[in-house]
Amino acid sequence: MSLNSSSPTQLHLMNPTELHAMIARMDTYGGSFVSSIAQALRFADPKNRQTLLDAFPDLVQKYGPQGQFAQAKQLTQV
Repeated sequence: MSLNSSSPTQLHLMNPTELHAMIARMDTYGGSFVSSIAQALRFADPKNRQTLLDAFPDLVQKYGPQGQFAQAKQLTQV
């Protein structure tokens, strides 16, 4: 599986830049559990990274490119 493989729980196909931004938002706005998942995503190989993204679709939705924290940052840049 690759980062861009189709998966029923993956809410948005992310390119590497979007993934790194999501991980940074997880560290910035998430609690200790979310930060731990972010750390795991940093070190995971592609297969395990996809496993994590599939296991936590709520985190992808919340911190990913279409999430509330990404939207807030876009609004402040205007």
